[in-house]
Amino acid sequence: MAFLPCQVDPDLRSLATSVVDCREGPDGWWVVLDRSPFHPGGGGQPPDRGWIDGQPVREVRLGEDGMPVHRLDHPVAGTVRAEVDWEWRTDVSQQHSAQHLITATALSLLGWNTVAFHLGPDRSDVELEPRDLPPEDLRRLWQEVNARIREARPVRILQAASREEMTALQVRSRRLPRGLEGPIRLVEIEGVDRNTCGGTHVRNTAEIQGIHFLGTERIARGTRLFFLAGGRLFREIDRALDRDRRLTALLTCGREEHEEAIKRLREQQDALERDFRETRRRLAAAVAQELVASGEGPACRCILGDGMEFLREVVEAARRVREDRPVALVGAGGTLLVAGPDPVARRWFQEIQRQTGLRGGGRQGFYQGRGDPDRSPAEWQRLLEASFPESSS
Repeated sequence: MAFLPCQVDPDLRSLATSVVDCREGPDGWWVVLDRSPFHPGGGGQPPDRGWIDGQPVREVRLGEDGMPVHRLDHPVAGTVRAEVDWEWRTDVSQQHSAQHLITATALSLLGWNTVAFHLGPDRSDVELEPRDLPPEDLRRLWQEVNARIREARPVRILQAASREEMTALQVRSRRLPRGLEGPIRLVEIEGVDRNTCGGTHVRNTAEIQGIHFLGTERIARGTRLFFLAGGRLFREIDRALDRDRRLTALLTCGREEHEEAIKRLREQQDALERDFRETRRRLAAAVAQELVASGEGPACRCILGDGMEFLREVVEAARRVREDRPVALVGAGGTLLVAGPDPVARRWFQEIQRQTGLRGGGRQGFYQGRGDPDRSPAEWQRLLEASFPESSS
């Protein structure tokens, strides 16, 4: 099996090449080039991005003959220039090489086997076999991989002529595709790892720039370790520093005081919320007293500025004053609450439903729903009064 140009020369950014085939499909034109600088993806790595004669390459796949196939919006012919999005390629290569370094170091340092690798749009992860990754071991792993980065160890592309030669080279390898005999592409991090891989990589570990672990997640077959490497790490640092600057301006204190300032704000917020709940409870009790303490028959009120939570408090307070008196309240957005002894409350609510088509339900003397939010308070008041069972019979 011949290697792709990008698998031979990781610095290949663009080339002039001939169009071998260009066929229209349901989602665009599929183009085969005599030579392509694009990587089709695979093994956890996404495909390259870029342009062919200025057109964005929408998708790259590996064809049945082992050649990349590119999807474009418009047909091309003759000699074209194929150009890889180098910022994207660099990012992918940094994450992929970081994964090799993490996987090999986790195995040699801690005996942790890697199960899978995912290169995501914002962060990447390796799935490790252990169910628990102790923080002290994760820190040892983080220190070791970043030490290897600072050593600028060469990353080389090698090949083994056969499976037998690969075994003799002491290759750390996952299962190879069925029927593959050779040549077999290998990626070596000098003194750290030698592994089968068809993906793109940096030239030496220093180009990874740095690795940071974001956290872990327990999964069915072990633990997922999330990480950032290279440009992603430094972009995240930029975002974090920018957040620090904004917080400093908002909190009017130095960055080292952010935590204490936020704690004080949380304490103040909790105190205000306690005061608010107590004030609302008292207001609900006052509204309920005014509503049901005197008179007989149904008690109706439109409180359009408040939602269901306040309506519930008013109803509960009203039932403490006069448990036998039916109450109907309308709040913000046409929310409706009907409470009182059954079956009167149920019949009242059902009659309102029949007249308005509102949805809702309830049981045991407590019914709620939502009606027309544009109905005026006067219209609601007339409706509630007229729909009471004794009034409408």
